[in-house]
Amino acid sequence: MKKSIGISIFLIAIGIVFLLDNLDVINISVSELIRTYWPVILIWMGVEKLVRDFK
Repeated sequence: MKKSIGISIFLIAIGIVFLLDNLDVINISVSELIRTYWPVILIWMGVEKLVRDFK
């Protein structure tokens, strides 16, 4: 259940970024975003797994 909450928040955040990009509020390249922040995604997934295993 907690995993689905984390994934849901992540998907909502990505959706907000895409919406703001489509409305020209921000100007962002998806490939640049992934290329820059892929380590953060891996760290987030690892921390989530550790927290889930300790509960």
